[in-house]
Amino acid sequence: MATPTDVMKPALASGISDRAFRILYVLAVDMERGWVPLSSVAEQLEMTSHQIRLPISELRAAGLIEHDRRYERGGTGRPTWRTYARLVDDNATEATP
Repeated sequence: MATPTDVMKPALASGISDRAFRILYVLAVDMERGWVPLSSVAEQLEMTSHQIRLPISELRAAGLIEHDRRYERGGTGRPTWRTYARLVDDNATEATP
């Protein structure tokens, strides 16, 4: 997986918004954890899940992150969709012919 400095250089050159860069920074700091729930990213940035939707789309379009939606049971036992994100694995993209 990429190091935080490898991630920030293309992000600064890609022309993403300030909010998208802040989300990217949180994901870079948490990159050892792998898939990070977007709800925790929003909490760390003191934003709502609706406020991070557009910046997440920007990061996906720039090819900096990937996301995964999972159908899980919440704390109340009720099933719900949860979205996770992680930085794109540079090794996986380079290995593809």
